[in-house]
Amino acid sequence: MLHRIVLPAIFVAAQAFGIGPVFADGAASTAPKIVILAGPKSHGPVGNGMHDYGWSAKLLKVMLDNSNVADQVRVEIHLDGWPEDPGALDDAATIMVISDGRDGKAFAEAPHLASPENIAVIQKQIDRGCGFLTFHFSTFAPDAYAEQILDWSGGYFDWETDGERKWYSNIQTLDAAVEPASAGHPVLTGVEPFTVHEEFYYDLRLSTDANGVVPIWTVPALPGREPDGRVVAWARERENGGRGFGTTGGHFYANWESPDFRRTILNALVWTTGLDVPEGGVEAAYFTHAEITAALSGVGGTEPAKAKPIKALILTGAQHPAHVWQDTTPALVEALQRDARMLVEVSRRIEDLATGKINEYDVLLLNYFNW
Repeated sequence: MLHRIVLPAIFVAAQAFGIGPVFADGAASTAPKIVILAGPKSHGPVGNGMHDYGWSAKLLKVMLDNSNVADQVRVEIHLDGWPEDPGALDDAATIMVISDGRDGKAFAEAPHLASPENIAVIQKQIDRGCGFLTFHFSTFAPDAYAEQILDWSGGYFDWETDGERKWYSNIQTLDAAVEPASAGHPVLTGVEPFTVHEEFYYDLRLSTDANGVVPIWTVPALPGREPDGRVVAWARERENGGRGFGTTGGHFYANWESPDFRRTILNALVWTTGLDVPEGGVEAAYFTHAEITAALSGVGGTEPAKAKPIKALILTGAQHPAHVWQDTTPALVEALQRDARMLVEVSRRIEDLATGKINEYDVLLLNYFNW
């Protein structure tokens, strides 16, 4: 049985294969800063593919760090909600919230709406022209904050009627085609129609002021109210030049694997910073959990990930008093984890050498005693 271990691997081995870092190590400190706030996980255990806010935030960072705009932005993530030091938002060019929202007495208010103090902090950023984005459940807002959220991002899921949980908005989970709704808008640069399995929120409250909103995604299969009940993503430019974006998509983590889903969100992050979206849109590969972990756990700080990791296999397992693999294999693991570019598997089945699986690896390390 193969046991996958997420590890960085050996620098010397990488050099032996002629593979060095191929991505920039991060943008200059003067580049516009994107801040992503991830709320605590809900809807089951971490990694179950639903409301995996932390993984979404980490994936967005790794994608942007390894994208065609890597030298134009810097990305800062805060896991488990509001930053310990709200001053981290003061130099943000845009702020994205990926979190739960309050639904009547259930769940908790999204971080940006969790207290008057938090609202004041966000309003301060909005007043200076900072971008603002909400994602999936963080689009839920009570009527008391309708004015703010309609100004900040342009729309919200309305769960409240007269202070009670009586939805104006609606939810439906289905496999459906998502249509780009406003050809020519920068957020839709390079975006084609796509199909996803999604928990769509629709029949939203959208800004109707002079600036209003521009629909970005619509889902024709939804039974939404006319004229805009099928809108599930939107963009807004405020009077002061600040930009907002929201989408109710994002319930299922697997949707990040869709190139057009992730390109839309990445375009929106870049656009709300005030930058121009590159021709063809933001290009970024999807990264696995293992690749994300490797990219964000390098010695000395965040290391760049590789779109195609180097795969290594350690074969071990046979024991001798003078060759104690239970001790030496962990020691090898500890030594190897100083490089963020490899994925390493450990196997106790020497028979794996006789299978075609061995051809999947770039590096083979034998730590095995056999007469």
